[in-house]
Amino acid sequence: MSFDRVLLVILAVFVLVAGLGCLLAPASFAEQVGFARSASGLTEIRAFYGGLQIGAACFLFWCLREPSLVAAGLLFEGLVVGGVGVARVLGMLIEHAATPYHLTNLAVEVITVVLVAIALSRRRALG
Repeated sequence: MSFDRVLLVILAVFVLVAGLGCLLAPASFAEQVGFARSASGLTEIRAFYGGLQIGAACFLFWCLREPSLVAAGLLFEGLVVGGVGVARVLGMLIEHAATPYHLTNLAVEVITVVLVAIALSRRRALG
């Protein structure tokens, strides 16, 4: 299997697991981030963090079915994760709150974007 497809599989599984974690155990996510554990807050974590990630994972898996869509899946994930990373940096600068949680997630986001860029560059170079 090619690097780009392996990367897309890994990303799809990671996003799906993260989404399921937020859907099934929102209190754990709330604790890590420092959110209030109200019923409304837990529902929002399930809906937005869980549902959005599960939907994104479904799109990535769908892209894996058709070789011509692998690049679209990679681009989607790179743009989404890149957007999250940029917003995270801005938030840390505005709030002066570079916690270990945020720095760890930022590292994962940067690595993801770099790997996606490499995969897309390799696809382009191969034709």
